[in-house]
Amino acid sequence: MAISLLFAGSGTLRAQDEQSHDEPASLSDAVGDGLSKLEPLIKDKDYDGAMRLVEGLMKEATPESYDQAFLNETEAQILTQKGDYQNAIRPLETALTIADRHHYFQQKQELDMLYFLSQLYYQQADAAKTDRALQVAAFGKAIHYIERWFQISPKQTEDISMYYAQILYAAAVAKDSSHPDPTLIHQARQQVEKTLRMSPHPKDGVYVFLLATLQQEVDYAAASEILELLLAKNRNNKTYWQDLNMFYMALAQDPKDKNLDTIRRYNIRAINTIERAQALGFMKTPRDNYTLFTLYYNIAQYGMASDLLYKGLQTGGIDSTLDNWLLLSASFQQINQDFKSIEVLEEAAKRYPTNGELEFKIAQVYQGLDDNKKAYEHCVAAVEKGHIAKPQPAFIFLAYMAYELGKYDEAKVAVDKAIALMAKPDHQALGLRGAIEEAIKERDAKKAAPAAQEKI
Repeated sequence: MAISLLFAGSGTLRAQDEQSHDEPASLSDAVGDGLSKLEPLIKDKDYDGAMRLVEGLMKEATPESYDQAFLNETEAQILTQKGDYQNAIRPLETALTIADRHHYFQQKQELDMLYFLSQLYYQQADAAKTDRALQVAAFGKAIHYIERWFQISPKQTEDISMYYAQILYAAAVAKDSSHPDPTLIHQARQQVEKTLRMSPHPKDGVYVFLLATLQQEVDYAAASEILELLLAKNRNNKTYWQDLNMFYMALAQDPKDKNLDTIRRYNIRAINTIERAQALGFMKTPRDNYTLFTLYYNIAQYGMASDLLYKGLQTGGIDSTLDNWLLLSASFQQINQDFKSIEVLEEAAKRYPTNGELEFKIAQVYQGLDDNKKAYEHCVAAVEKGHIAKPQPAFIFLAYMAYELGKYDEAKVAVDKAIALMAKPDHQALGLRGAIEEAIKERDAKKAAPAAQEKI
């Protein structure tokens, strides 16, 4: 974190005679004379010599005196100019504590000290990433001093308001990065919303920070509104498009909201987001294209979904996987394009020549078209190729098709294989085997009848 040198530039290394009470405090002659030797040391950057001078004067100063407050403040300023920010905390706090009790400092000086102390503790917290207790305590101090600043400041600026929001957010995450403190997150959100109202044209960074608090509060509806606003100002930000799509999809899948109209509305907004982004050259990865397909599928626009998936698989715009080809086939079936579904499966079968799952799917489509002959042929090919996710249903299907076509011996082999794969044969399989065996007996009996007649 970059420390502002507001405090270092606002104070001086000389006596201050403008005080806020009726009888202004002033440095004693001894301290005033002693500090006259300080300027050459500071000019020569002899900070160690400057510190020895101030420490010597401090030993002679009366406790709780203006001398003590001023010398501690001076010591803090020397350490600041030296770049030793963390060691500047102690004397600065000591000066502020003494001044608080006796009202030694003017308001502006007190404000500068409070702001600088907050920054110093913020830096300490930022540097203490491996010590959570120290980090949380330092953030608490940073919050304490900036809140004091707000209590007495006659005018609040956009930058300091934003700084306060950032401390609150950082403190919330420091407590538990997996589950940030919800109270502090909400306070950070409220503060950044105040920051937005301080300017007619807030910086984009303020909106981005508000977005972070909204994400932590899982307020995706408000977050999507902020992102739409940011995209209206900068439509070429790739991350904004990705996040906006994520928010709309999350809203569509919100388990607490089962309203179908709401779900459809957010799915349509997600579609619109991807298509707007793609028109600008963003979100064109295979994953994005697949997401667009699924969104159209989710709102029952199966024709558009099928066209998107088919084009993507043909061009490489969507990953050519077995599951995606099967999904494409199912999509065409949804719009009653069964022959197109078969065409897709046959194309996939050429790409995956050893996979029987595709042949089995083709067989099922043909069976739905009442073409048992082709259904049987493709199911035979399926079991011969193997690599079927669930072979037992495939053998049952083959047994049925063979039975319907009068191929009883083939049917018997298939049903026996299906039953062998079952831990406990079900009634349907046993019934089918019984019917097949009965058909074989009848067939064999018919064959035997003419032979018996000839013998007579």
